Amino acid sequence: MNIGIVTDTGCNISPAEAEQLNIHLVPLELIFDGVAYADGFELSIEEFYKMMEASESVPTSSQPTYGAFYEMYQEIVDQYDKIISIHLSSEISGAVETARMAANDVDSSKISIFDTELVSVLSRNLVLEAKKLVDAGQSYEQIIKRLEYGKERSVAYILFGSLENVTKSGRVPGLVGKFAELIQIKPIVKVSTDGFEVEKMVRTSKRAFKTMQSFVSNYIDTLDDPYIVEVAHGDILKRAEDAREELLQKYPEQKGDIHQVAGVVGVHSGPDLIGFAITPDFSEIEI
Repeated sequence: MNIGIVTDTGCNISPAEAEQLNIHLVPLELIFDGVAYADGFELSIEEFYKMMEASESVPTSSQPTYGAFYEMYQEIVDQYDKIISIHLSSEISGAVETARMAANDVDSSKISIFDTELVSVLSRNLVLEAKKLVDAGQSYEQIIKRLEYGKERSVAYILFGSLENVTKSGRVPGLVGKFAELIQIKPIVKVSTDGFEVEKMVRTSKRAFKTMQSFVSNYIDTLDDPYIVEVAHGDILKRAEDAREELLQKYPEQKGDIHQVAGVVGVHSGPDLIGFAITPDFSEIEI
């Protein structure tokens, strides 16, 4: 069976990667002062953070339009026996629902929408695994089974260096955010299929990072399957490199990469986000 993979830029796949891997990519929109840019296509991740730093206002993001999905599906539907369209969590974006509407209008019998219930690096790894399975000739049913298995076992812990962006975006009440900043409160957020949960609020960045590391270690200790730990950051590469070095000191067998998170996360987190993404090592797992 000839299977196509579609995803969105909220899954941290760049246009260059998508083209290289033959993954069909639909962009979210990043909006600065009322001007919308196609995420990744008109504004790279690096350009986004530079533009956000220079902007006096906090940018926002918007899901891909119905038209973008419809045009994509119309363009490729005759090329495949089946299409799996994999997207960031429906809890934070309407991409899944919009994709489903467009798929129904094009050919719902051939286009299947998969909600990762995750975001960024966690979703990215599911997209890449799906594509590997397609290239290996696996069936549609096997790919969906693998995606379900993977998303239930994927977790990230992230630390916000500042609450400025998330407060201005309305995700945290203004007075609460300002007070938290004043007393140097740093929220540690767990991302999983259960949603986005504040695990702990810790004073000072150093203590918060150590606490996040302990959460990561505690979670790893519960795992039976092989796993990969990757480092994610907003625009603090040196801090991410240091974090990975610390990770390798405790888990020298780890082979995960460092990823800069896409704008859909950056608009809320700001540039100082640092975190760890834990996903199954699919290369070592048979399902």
